[in-house]
Amino acid sequence: MATMNRAGLLALYQYNAHANHLVLDGLAQLSEDEFTRAPSPSHASVRGLVLHLLECEAWFLAICQGRTLQELSLPTLDDLRRFQRELEQEQLALIPTLTESDLARDLEVQFGQHPLHFPVWQLLVQAFVHSTHHRAELSILLGQMGHPLPTLDIILHFVKESGQSWT
Repeated sequence: MATMNRAGLLALYQYNAHANHLVLDGLAQLSEDEFTRAPSPSHASVRGLVLHLLECEAWFLAICQGRTLQELSLPTLDDLRRFQRELEQEQLALIPTLTESDLARDLEVQFGQHPLHFPVWQLLVQAFVHSTHHRAELSILLGQMGHPLPTLDIILHFVKESGQSWT
């Protein structure tokens, strides 16, 4: 069975933190009405979509740590930013500690009526890919609202991290 190493997973999560910061910075351009009432493609509002993105990251992390996620109350952009910073610190602190056997450890996850089994690394990759999907929705939505986000391509992050220049 395929697996992912810790270094690759950490690189994805470093980018994830960077991209989440870009999105949250972009949301600061929105009016309160745009933030709380503008419909998103998959959730009731921009705020609801960002909350969902962060809740899912936190939920998958909690599963991998063998704990349950408490109900979140994050009504404002400042609350979302604070939570994202705490979540990012927790994610980036955990990943370097995971051994190969930790990454391969089988976990049961309840999706509706179906208990399914996944190794830890797949759950962490799912959280990353899920967030990438919703950041793309937010990029389109904010662009349509006249508040475009910067390019979120991971390759630009890799260029910057390596000290290279895109231009």
